[in-house]
Amino acid sequence: MTDQPMLDTPVSARLRSGTAARLAGVPVATLRVWERRYGVVAAPKTPTGQRLYSGHDVQRLRLIKQLSDRGHAIGTIAALPLAELVGLDTLAQATPRPAQGAAAVRRRVVVVGRATAQKVGAVPGCELLAVHDDLAQAEAALPGAEATDVLLAHLSSLQLDAVERVQALAMRLQAPLLVVVYAFGAEALAESLRAGGASVRREPVSARELGRLVGATPPASAATTVPAAEPRRFTDESLTRIAALPTQVACECPRHIAELVMQLAAFERYSAECSSQTPADAALHRRLTGLAGVARTLFEQTLVQVITDEGLVLSDWVTTPAPST
Repeated sequence: MTDQPMLDTPVSARLRSGTAARLAGVPVATLRVWERRYGVVAAPKTPTGQRLYSGHDVQRLRLIKQLSDRGHAIGTIAALPLAELVGLDTLAQATPRPAQGAAAVRRRVVVVGRATAQKVGAVPGCELLAVHDDLAQAEAALPGAEATDVLLAHLSSLQLDAVERVQALAMRLQAPLLVVVYAFGAEALAESLRAGGASVRREPVSARELGRLVGATPPASAATTVPAAEPRRFTDESLTRIAALPTQVACECPRHIAELVMQLAAFERYSAECSSQTPADAALHRRLTGLAGVARTLFEQTLVQVITDEGLVLSDWVTTPAPST
């Protein structure tokens, strides 16, 4: 589950950006960057141009913040449906970190800065596609012929012009990950890079830390498997009836949980039925199906508790018995 309650802000709430950002744990400046560049939420505007955020908007922002803190690039998760965000967050909570000493994975890196290239070049799994003295040399050398996994740039001075140039360079290289190491500069500029999905560190940075930043170690998903999902315990009809029940609890959490179970079950079916063009596609769909199933199972367990707390007869609602322990 998430580190905070899934939805402790009413769906009907209309919150200003400062309040929404505080509840989601996101700086207001970061929220604005995320909206402008990635469209993380679509909060409506008042006639005066003030955005108003709902409880669901806060929930999305909170999940995206937590996932980005765990290493997910903002550009890859910003447009995901809520059910996928919940599933990713649930899996991240349940998945142990990879063991120390795990084998390195191959990362193709373009480096700006000779000294930084020497450090990262010694890291197992890092393949240096190109090494440039400075941004001007790197810009003149584009486009590259090989696919780039990481742009690693050392900047002596973190200035606005350099920030914009290094972001543009990463886009031209189509590098999914941008890592910036700098000597001096304003923290506000470093934060703007982080808000755009980059990893940013101030000198000194060791070779081991550079290897971690560029991802030259197995991600958690490479060392583990998705836990098995249990069979569905509620039909869509039962979930619809539960969502419509009057509740003794002074909130709408039972309805939200029932709706989330339906959404996760629907996405589980969708992933299982998706056509696959390659073995990699098939592997991704199997993983998404398993991930959605695990998330659905966890929320079904929560719904069982809610039904019990409401004083209802559990057997009137579930389709399968409780799993044996």
